[in-house]
Amino acid sequence: MRLLISGVLAALMMAAAAQASPKAAPVITYTIAPRLSGPDLAALEITVRFKADADGVTRLELPDQAMGRKGAWRNLSNLTVEGADSMVEDGPAHRLVRSRPGRRLILRYTLSGVLNREPSQSDSYPAEPWIASSWFYVDGPSAMVAVEGRDDVPVSVAWDDAWPKDFHLASNLEGGALTDPRAAVLIGGRDLRIVRAGPLRLAVRGNFAFADADLARSLETILRAERGFFGDAQQTPYLVTAQSLKTENGSTFSGTGKHQAFAMAVTPNLSLDEVRVLLAHEIFHTWNPSRLGKPVGPPGYWYSEGFTDFYAHRLMAREGQITPQAFVAAWNETLRAYGTSPAIAMPGEEAAAKFWTDPNADQLAYQRGALLAAIWDQRLRAAGASLDAVLDAQMALHERQPDLTIAKALLEAAKSQGLEVRADIEAHIDQGRPIRLPTDAFLPCATVTDVTTPVFDRGFEPKVDDKGTMTVADLREDSAAYRAGLRNGAVIVQRRKGGGGDATTPYELVVRDGDGPVRTLTFLPQGATTQRYQQLVLTPEAAAAPTLCAFRPNPSPPSL
Repeated sequence: MRLLISGVLAALMMAAAAQASPKAAPVITYTIAPRLSGPDLAALEITVRFKADADGVTRLELPDQAMGRKGAWRNLSNLTVEGADSMVEDGPAHRLVRSRPGRRLILRYTLSGVLNREPSQSDSYPAEPWIASSWFYVDGPSAMVAVEGRDDVPVSVAWDDAWPKDFHLASNLEGGALTDPRAAVLIGGRDLRIVRAGPLRLAVRGNFAFADADLARSLETILRAERGFFGDAQQTPYLVTAQSLKTENGSTFSGTGKHQAFAMAVTPNLSLDEVRVLLAHEIFHTWNPSRLGKPVGPPGYWYSEGFTDFYAHRLMAREGQITPQAFVAAWNETLRAYGTSPAIAMPGEEAAAKFWTDPNADQLAYQRGALLAAIWDQRLRAAGASLDAVLDAQMALHERQPDLTIAKALLEAAKSQGLEVRADIEAHIDQGRPIRLPTDAFLPCATVTDVTTPVFDRGFEPKVDDKGTMTVADLREDSAAYRAGLRNGAVIVQRRKGGGGDATTPYELVVRDGDGPVRTLTFLPQGATTQRYQQLVLTPEAAAAPTLCAFRPNPSPPSL
């Protein structure tokens, strides 16, 4: 009996030891090395280490579609797999690797760039790799080969020791906390600047209208506010990559969310206030819609985009990152654009179908969702509650019922807080009836009023040729632009001010006639007729006490 007990204890101890020292989970590792031509960077050499599938046939997924562009695999060359018996094409974007089952394999390939100069505004974002002689900016979907069927296998990225000592490097996958390499962003350069603020790293190239440290501090505040809003861990590392774009016409902010990261390219004429709100919107997408309901594509963008816009402004005001004046100005731009939109009465089904092809339908999703969020929040605040409580309930509901669509999750979460939203959705989203804010929608921060202004009329049509040169076409002689001295055929070197359909903001154009010198023209882009829309007016109380625009919820709101 004593021997039996001893044997049982030994077995238990062995089992406990096995649990205490589990077998290391398989990891797919990516090593990024430089391909140099003398001192200059010519390409990236990427090495991927992984184990073959259990049946000995492993399928590789090459980069293909990235931000609307197809055929990213064309930028890959010299693909080899060490340890394989063979590798054959399975269509242009896939490879079949045959080997002994479970064998350790090493994939190597060269990644070439499509841009080897400083990027301009028309380049927008590295949907395909940007690799120049002294820097690179690479988005995962356009660069990283994935092993099919490994959705649950951790991925890590490491930098090879061959990088020159004066190259600074950053990636969001250095910690190995992800399972999809295409969620990576890679940036490096001899002039790359890396700034830290708490858990945030900012990796930036080029010049902007603000200091790196100021942007990093703002980003850390945004991250802390939004993680706090959703109850996420505050110390998880987060990377923001930023590349400046040479200004050509107006301003541009391009970017995309990654795993614990955001990658962007921006013209330097955007102010820190403008960039703050744009980043607050984009980073909020870390949780909306993924934590609030099952996405449904364009039919649900009024929620995922509109509510994100609403909370980007609210949380920035709440954290003191924008002034009450800037908060009101941002809302007034939304209200003006919505009130004068030719698509204001477009039914929801049509708007969703045209989201990717009609800019007015695209913006309608942002506008309608933000305005409805403001109306519903005002109703809840009048009863001592807040829209924040609806989102809290929606997150809890999504955890219990992950297959519930985002609209249905909103309906149920709102009802749990005593708010009925179905009729508003049917009227303003489905049927397209125009939305009007009540006069007290933003009290005590601002009042809502109606304004009448001249219609926006540029007076000409900008024409862009195959080389990207913009010229003046169809100029009307009765226009303010003509009276200011603009003529057909003039080259538009730069638009410094104006645009966006705002008739109250002067247009300022730098133009050149033929081979002549450049000159600057200013005019108000106003037509002969008028238009009417809603605007916010900051209250004197909020001007003196900015916290009135924070709309902080009550700690313990009463039931409705």
